[in-house]
Amino acid sequence: MIRKLRVKFVCFNMLIALLLLAVLFGSQLYYLRLNAVRNQQILLHRIAKTQDGQVRISSHMGESGVVLPYFTLTCSPDGELSFSGSEGVETPDAAELKALYAEVVKGEETDGVLHERELRYLRVAEDSGEKIAFVDISGEINYYRHMLRVNVLLTFASLAVLFALSMLMSKWAIRPVEEAWRQQRDFISDASHELKTPLTVIVSNAELLQQPGYDEAQRRHFSENIFVTSRQLRHLTENMLNLARLDNLRDVEKELTELDLSALLESALLPFEPLFYERGLELETEIEPDVRVSGNERALRQCADILLDNAWKYSEPGRVRVRLCRDGRGCALTVSNPCQELSRAEQSEIFRRFYRRDPARSGVSGYGLGLPVAESVIAYHGGKIACDWEAGEIRFTVTLPALPSP
Repeated sequence: MIRKLRVKFVCFNMLIALLLLAVLFGSQLYYLRLNAVRNQQILLHRIAKTQDGQVRISSHMGESGVVLPYFTLTCSPDGELSFSGSEGVETPDAAELKALYAEVVKGEETDGVLHERELRYLRVAEDSGEKIAFVDISGEINYYRHMLRVNVLLTFASLAVLFALSMLMSKWAIRPVEEAWRQQRDFISDASHELKTPLTVIVSNAELLQQPGYDEAQRRHFSENIFVTSRQLRHLTENMLNLARLDNLRDVEKELTELDLSALLESALLPFEPLFYERGLELETEIEPDVRVSGNERALRQCADILLDNAWKYSEPGRVRVRLCRDGRGCALTVSNPCQELSRAEQSEIFRRFYRRDPARSGVSGYGLGLPVAESVIAYHGGKIACDWEAGEIRFTVTLPALPSP
């Protein structure tokens, strides 16, 4: 898929470039020809107005010192042809003059081009007869052919350079798509693996319940396994649906209301206080009052619950700190707790979906979807969330745009 996308990207660039070059060079040749025809017509009218036909006027090529050859052919009332030409123009024989005159007068046009002879002419009626002025355009035709060849070569050279650049740019342009494709593929693989385990447990215990030979206590144990695993499966499914919903909400108009983040955080802390106490953790809070933001109350409450639950589950013995304060035009929420050393690689991976530290190190198992959900919630609100580890503590910092104080 990625390869096909790169090919389409390159072909699209080449097509656009080809059209632009065709318009550019085509316009150049068109206006050159238009200017040349205008100058040729001016020259023909000047020649036709002179009595002796001796005029030296250059066309658009005159700036380079080139003067178009010209001559006149006059037919008297009695049909006698007379010839007068510019310097360097040879006088044709009588048969040639008659053939040339016949070729011109066989049509009704007063001006035109004899393509085979590469001549442009103008017919003028005079008292002494009919006068036909000619301009030799063979030099300009050769010039246009030369310009066409040059433009074609320039087009192919430009397309070759653009093709090389497009191949390089396609890697850069397709990189986000390739990354999204890889993440989607990994997400499906990880989700399939995570769903397979609880489903296997549920099916196995359900099959054991159907078999005879087990007493009531054992059957109760199988039922409890099914119940606990089903709740875990529901929690996993809800988190996956939340991630999908938040991803979709990023592309639509946000429905946010003004709310008191300070009060929301204090409300979120209440159910966690006994949990921290049971684990022997000291909870320290510093919440600046009346910090107001524009957001979705349910989503921000979910984010606060995830960070507090993460601190409760994975904290080493010690003190958990929760702090909310204004920070310039925004606000900052930090949740920190004692933690085993977290490498920079782990810090960069911690928000990846289904990422989990070694259960042997953390002592707690999970599905690795809580922090990705929190990151999606904060991104939906136009904020950022970061993780860092220092001096034995892991700290999550959430920054959000804040509303002015009332």
